[in-house]
Amino acid sequence: MATQALDRDQLDLTASRKTLILVWQNPVSRLFVKVGQLDALPAGRFAFQYLPGAWDDPAFVPLLEYPDRDTGYVSDEIPAFFANRILSVDRPHYDRYLSWLGIENLSSDDVPFEVLARTGGGRATDTFHVVELPLTKAGQLTSRFFVSGVRHFFGSDAAIATLQNGATLRLELEEGNEVNPKAVLVNTLEGQKFGYVPDWLCADVHARIKDGWSITAIAERVNPDAPAHVRVLCRLDAFRD
Repeated sequence: MATQALDRDQLDLTASRKTLILVWQNPVSRLFVKVGQLDALPAGRFAFQYLPGAWDDPAFVPLLEYPDRDTGYVSDEIPAFFANRILSVDRPHYDRYLSWLGIENLSSDDVPFEVLARTGGGRATDTFHVVELPLTKAGQLTSRFFVSGVRHFFGSDAAIATLQNGATLRLELEEGNEVNPKAVLVNTLEGQKFGYVPDWLCADVHARIKDGWSITAIAERVNPDAPAHVRVLCRLDAFRD
């Protein structure tokens, strides 16, 4: 894989097709930090750069592939750090997995990037997450995520079985949560709790709910027979009234 190192001001991202944000969780403080940005460029190329906030936490260490904090990196294929977080096409039930993610009809060129965007690319060996850059406009935020913590809720299987694609969901603050006071519950419209907004996003959602934003949550893809971590794909739209 050929990788070109450029000064950050030489990176041209005007034609970026999609942007992912690399989030790192400090293993001690448990705080989430947005440390990097990966862009899909035309002609199958990719650009990575660090975000300024990466250096706010002195415990963060640059990735081996990207040692210089002030450099932009352009490669002709998905960098290994990210590629290693994508399910191999040789894995059993790969087609079913794409269906669970709702991307079975995408072109083969678009699938790897979208797998990262929808699954988070988490690994047991580190504390990195890959998330889609939320669509933000003046007074508006749109994001997608898989509901987390499903296996911890009694009755979650039955609750999810009642959902249809496109069902409206209810979000609820759980400020008494001892682990994360900014936790946000995901409930059915009838009020049955079955999961959480993932940790990397809950602080943003919590803040907008507290600030009086209007929040709409939709079960965009419901997979009752899937593993817990890809059972309900949620689309969230937040608007400032």
